[in-house]
This record gives sequence, structure tokens and C-alpha cells, in this order.
Amino acid sequence: MTKKMPSHGPAPSPAQGPDAEQPRLSSRLVATGILAAGLALLTVVLALTGLDYWSTRQSMLQDSRVEAAIVADNISAAVMFRDANTVSEMLAALKSSPMVLAADVYDRQGLRLADYARDPEAQHPDTLSAAGMEGVAERAGLRVLEIARPVEVGGTAWGTLYFRKSMSAVYTRLAIRFISALLIALCVMALAAAMVLRSQAAVRNAENRLHALAHTDAVTGTGNRHAFNERLAAEIERARSLGSRVALVYIDLDNFKTLNDTFGHAAGDGLLRQVARRLQSVVRGTDTISRLGGDEFALILRLDMDDTALNSYGQRIVGVFRPTFTEVGQQVTVTCSAGIATFPDDAADMDSLVSNADTAMYRAKDMGKNRCVRFDASMNQAVVRRQAIEHALRAALQTSEGLALHYQPLYAATDKAVVGAEALLRWTHAELGNVPPLEAVMVAEDCGLIVPLGYWVMRTACRDAARWQAGGPLRVSVNISARQLGDPQFLERVMDILREEGLPAHLLEIELTETVLMDNMEAGAHTLHRLSQLGIHLAIDDFGTGYSSLAYLRQLPMRRLKIDRSFVKDLPGHEHSRTIVNAIVALAHGLGLHITAEGVETPEQADYLVRQGCDVLQGYLFAKPMPGQQFQALLADAPRRAA
Repeated sequence: MTKKMPSHGPAPSPAQGPDAEQPRLSSRLVATGILAAGLALLTVVLALTGLDYWSTRQSMLQDSRVEAAIVADNISAAVMFRDANTVSEMLAALKSSPMVLAADVYDRQGLRLADYARDPEAQHPDTLSAAGMEGVAERAGLRVLEIARPVEVGGTAWGTLYFRKSMSAVYTRLAIRFISALLIALCVMALAAAMVLRSQAAVRNAENRLHALAHTDAVTGTGNRHAFNERLAAEIERARSLGSRVALVYIDLDNFKTLNDTFGHAAGDGLLRQVARRLQSVVRGTDTISRLGGDEFALILRLDMDDTALNSYGQRIVGVFRPTFTEVGQQVTVTCSAGIATFPDDAADMDSLVSNADTAMYRAKDMGKNRCVRFDASMNQAVVRRQAIEHALRAALQTSEGLALHYQPLYAATDKAVVGAEALLRWTHAELGNVPPLEAVMVAEDCGLIVPLGYWVMRTACRDAARWQAGGPLRVSVNISARQLGDPQFLERVMDILREEGLPAHLLEIELTETVLMDNMEAGAHTLHRLSQLGIHLAIDDFGTGYSSLAYLRQLPMRRLKIDRSFVKDLPGHEHSRTIVNAIVALAHGLGLHITAEGVETPEQADYLVRQGCDVLQGYLFAKPMPGQQFQALLADAPRRAA
């Protein structure tokens, strides 16, 4: 089954806070990372520019030295003869070098002999000393590079060449390189930022999809159990801080498993989707719908209504199930059982709230389903008692302490001779007291103890019945459950019990209700035939209260029908009861079955049943259920015969 995002109102700010803060924090981290990378690139560009400046300056200095040496060599003869005009003409050739600002030639005494200047207005030092280059070969400043080169002829210095070069071309070239590198870095940063932002968006989308998958039920599109837990915790925290209330409605579809098995899981999923849509049609925008799994749903309500309105709200939820559902071309009727619990009235924390709503829902099931029940504290007492019964029953099955069988005699209708007894469970616990048999059986059914409990009853009944046989054969009747009949080892276990306890098979009668028969018809038919072949008698208990199929009844190896006490209690005055009893007796005799009437409490009932042809009577008119020893004492004084 698949999952979509829940279609409920926005979560409260406590739940949204961390989720809203996370994108902002992530964006700040990305921006900080991009800024740090930009600063790193800028640092690299500046470092490269500085290195380029130093390298260019060194190259310019080297070129200037060579240029000065060439010029000095060319003018050396003219300087030696103090031919100022020739020197000036040669210096004028420097105008082809745009970087040279000026050049001066000084004689051996340091007096200016000739000069050249790109700017005619430029000033020339009159002496080498005034130029500050006396004894200095070169001087590199930020704006001007100065070089002094001796003018020699035959190894003798006849003067000094002094010229100045501008550094502006170097700075222009450096600026161009710096701006180019900076633009390239900015382009790289922009590309990297775009890739990072795109990756971040992809990651955020993936995270959102994962969040949706983690919080959405695939079948109904509502929230799943994870989303339910988060939302309920947030709502309880909100209610706790604001002093408000929260209601939790637990919903379980009635008999959904039967529908799912009948029409298939695909149809079951479609039905669940329809249920979710109907629930969404009646809840408010602030309410939350979640599917907890299987056929269980939960509604979280911000409780701004009184208890009367809340109960009406619950009935409205149950009411949306009244119209039939259409699935796979079939009209399907589905009802629900719902339980409501509130915070902080019914529970002080999340776990207690969920538990109490679940308890109320199961109380709705026990009350007949198709209803909504509000939790109250007495329900927890029932839960505690049930848990105590389950724990005590597990211990009792280990030691048999407190467990016992009482036997109610069965009397022949004609001569009132004892023909057998029905084994009935009794349980007395040191703390729980006398536990009603029906309550013990229901708990055993719910917790899976009914099978070992059923075998304990059968073994004990067979052991007691084996002791009765000294005075003549007497049959014992034992009830079995649907789960026990469905046990793959049932036939083998029954045979082992009969053999180990020494009771002949024909003296054991197994009673099954109509519900047990119909629930296990296909699987149980073979087992029932094998039991009959062994000589064990089979009886249908509480006949007329279930839904037996007469076709199956005719095919099963049953020997007895037991008329339910609900039909006997109104005899002989109630016409409908007389009609039903007469029909059951005629049906049984027509099929060759014996009839036992249970719940006989008055002589008038007994007389009427005898006249209608009942074979065996059972009820308080003759004897109540009694302990085994008392029943054995009754046998010593009462006539008996084999039924």
C-alpha cells in the first residue's frame, strides 16, 4: 500500500519552527560558503597580481639596464670629445621608447653636457650630484625608475648617462591583468554559486519528497503513523502551553478483514481511500486525519467545543459510514467503531491519550459496533482487570491452581434417569475471586489461551468421567472453540487424551456451536468425520441462535441438537417459542438426530418438551452444575442408563 501527504490543516508553530528554521540556516551556510570561496579567489587574484608586479618590475629593470648600456656605448665617443650636439641628437632617439621620461649626460666633472626630455617643460638637474645619483647605479620608485650608467671609452669613464623611465605602463598592464583575472574569478564564482544553488534546490526537493514519503500513507493520502505521532505530540505541547484541550478519535472499521478477503486487497485499498475521503468531508480544517495501519484511522482535534458538541462530532463521524460504498461494482456496507479521549481531561500525556482512545474504541466494539464511545475512567478498570485475568490464567494453566470443572447432569426425558453430564468451567483466583466462566473464556479467546484451556477442560473431564464408569457407562459432554477445532493437532490430541485417561471414545460427546461449525466448515468437516469414525459423539450446542446451513447440517456426522435456553424459557405460553421448538424437534428427528433441551426450569416446560418428543432434558429443575465429587455422589443414589 502506497503513501501521500495528509490533507489536513497546517501544523502549529512549535512543530513548524525547526522545519522553517532549517532552510534559513541552510541558506546562510550556502551564502557563507560562497563568500568564503569568493574571498579565497580574490586573495589568489591579489597574490598573482603582486607576483606579476614584482616580475614585471624586475623585467623592466633588466631591460632598462640593457637599454642604458646601449645608449651609453653609442654616445661614448661624442662624450669623450664633448660634442654636446651629437650627444643630444643621439639622446633624441629615445623618444621612440614611450617609457623614457628624460635622459641627461654629465661629463667627468658631473656637469650636464646634454639632455633629452619627452616633456619640453621638464626640469633637468644641472649636476649629477643634484640628481642624487652620484655613486648610485639605479633607483626604483613607485612612479619612476632611475638608472645611472658610466660612459666609458677604452675602460676610462668620460661621463655618466642618467635617464628616467615612467612606471605607468607597468601599472596599466597590471590593472588590465587584475581586472581580467577578477572578471574571470567572478564568472567562476557565479557559475559555482549557480551550481551550488541548483544542487541545494535539488537536495531540498529530494528532502521534501522523502519527508512526504515518511509522513504520508500510500493508500489514502492521509498522514501515516509517523506523521500522527509528530502531530499529536505538537498538539499536546501546544495545548499544554496555551491551557487548551486536544481530542483524539480512534476509528476502526467493523469486519473490514472479511470484506478484504472477499473482494481482494486492491478493492480493500479502494475502500480505504473512500473512507478517507468521507472522513475529510466532515472534519474541520484544523483537524488531522491519519491512517495508523490496516483499517485503523485517527483524528486529532483542537478542542474548542464542549463535551456535548464533541459527542455530536463523534456521532457525525460514525454517520458518514451509513451510505453504502461502491467498490469493484459491488455495493458494500461498512460501519466503524470509534473511541474518543481528551487531553488533559482523560490523559496527562500522549501515550495515555492514545491508550485511552483505543480503550474507548474497543468498548464501542464490545457494545455492538457501529458507534462512538467517550472514554471514562471505569474503562481502564476493565482493561486492568482483563490484563490481570490474562496473567492469572496463564499461571493457572501451568499449575491448574484454581481451575475446576462442575458438571450439570443430563436426564432422560422419559424416566428421568441420568444419561450424562455437561462439563462446565469454573475458576476461583486468590485475588480475583470467582471469575465468571464467560469472562474467562472471552479473555482466553482474545489472548490465544483458549486452545490450551480447551485441552485442559477436555483432559480433566475425561479423567473424571473415567472414574464414573464403575457404576455403568455415562457420557460426558465438552464444549470446544473454533480455534481448538482449527488446531492441526486437534484430532491427535483428542485421541491421546482418551487413551491416557482411559475413557472409551463413545463416552465422550463434543459440543460445537453453529458459529464454530460455520467458521470451520471446510477445514473442520474432515476432522468431524474422523471423530465420528472413532465413536465420539458430536452435538450442535445452542441450536437456532446461529446461522447453520441445513445443507451442511445434513452432510456432517452430528448425533444431537441442543435447543437453546432462549427458546425454552418462554414455554409453553409463548406461541413463537412453541413454533420454533416444534420445528427444531421435527427437523432433528427427520434427520435422525437426538434432541436435548437445556435451560429447563419449570415442570410445565419439562412436560411440554416431553410431549414434543425431546430425548434429554437439562436445567435447574433437575440439578444445577456441581463439583465432580458431588456429581459422583449423586450418581450413587440416582438411576442411570446409557443415552
